Amino acid sequence: MEPHSTLVVYATMKMHAQPPKDKVEFEVLMIILRSKQDHGKLKSFIVDKLNMDSGFMVHVKNLKAEVYRAMLTAITCDPASCQIISRSIEDTTLVTSIDAHPTKPWIVTGHEGGNFSIWDYQKKETVMKLQVNEVPDKVTRMIHGVTKYIKETSLGHPVYSVKFTAEGKRLVVGDGRGYIYVYDSTDTKLHEVEKFRAYDKKSVNSLAAHPTKPYLLLSSSSFSRNIKLWDSSENWKFQNFKVKPENTYYVGVHSVKFNPRDTNTFACVTDEDKVKVWNIKTSILETTLKGPFVMADYFFNRGHQHLMVTLKFDAHNSEIWDLKTRKVVHTLSVSGHKTTWVACHPKLPILVTMLDDGTVCLWDASTYRGLRKWFTLPTASVVIWYLSKTQMADPGSLSHLRQ
Repeated sequence: MEPHSTLVVYATMKMHAQPPKDKVEFEVLMIILRSKQDHGKLKSFIVDKLNMDSGFMVHVKNLKAEVYRAMLTAITCDPASCQIISRSIEDTTLVTSIDAHPTKPWIVTGHEGGNFSIWDYQKKETVMKLQVNEVPDKVTRMIHGVTKYIKETSLGHPVYSVKFTAEGKRLVVGDGRGYIYVYDSTDTKLHEVEKFRAYDKKSVNSLAAHPTKPYLLLSSSSFSRNIKLWDSSENWKFQNFKVKPENTYYVGVHSVKFNPRDTNTFACVTDEDKVKVWNIKTSILETTLKGPFVMADYFFNRGHQHLMVTLKFDAHNSEIWDLKTRKVVHTLSVSGHKTTWVACHPKLPILVTMLDDGTVCLWDASTYRGLRKWFTLPTASVVIWYLSKTQMADPGSLSHLRQ
């Protein structure tokens, strides 16, 4: 473990008719080494040993390491405290994007088949569904499959991004042809109020709605270096932010995200796997974090720090960065597993990570400790969970937590 890191080691207990009454305790041996070189020597000595022999402590002493022992009490996770509501995907097309309505119990999903649907997770029924683009014939798809190796392009028909505006009155959709569609939404109908081309024959892969100004919208494409800030109050005029990669091979932007605490800034993950933070008032690039990163999200904390959680490709841990100092302040990991997804609650101190076996981990963003609610998701489903009696350092901070 590196300094300033949290490591969770978990094990599945055998099923018993009556659970043990005593607390499950583990003796932990902590060895502090002077250098990474000494750490490598100790690891090579241990290899696959399951038991410590007499030679182990002699080896530790020769490395002049500090040794501490402690008794730790295990936390028993209770998945039953989380009510999981799953919706099986009705068609076989891939879910490309997902968003939650800010006030209604709605989940919108975009699909590779050129459509999107809105699902009410309380009534467990589809509220609305709309086919934006027709699926091309088999010959067209085969031609695209060959030509994309010559020039990397996206299929035109899929819906790649869906996003509700901050007040929830509008739904914005981006497709593979570079168009953005804007819909007014009621409880039963969608009405298209605007359609415009954001990128010339390049997919709209990510959208971000401004947290307080519903007329501002960010868009990015995996095939364009231009991030565009659209203003619906100015007849959809846009402000351009051009990403300049060090290597001309990289051409696109994976995702964009507004900072919920400083709404004049936003972050993007570029095709060269860096995180860049921009200011929309000054158009200045404020911060660059060097990865390689595959995703990033703004991190909630009660102090004045502006933090960001990032995930690297094929990583075992997620990292918390201080955007001002551009240094990692903490890492989170689970022994024996890779982290595949990270997300943060915009208003509450909760961080969510997903492991390579489908386990969803909830973390207290104030203390970096794992919460008692961990569970494994059903496959091929859209999943919503309710949390009850979430135990944190400050339980009152979550008194209004609903979903």
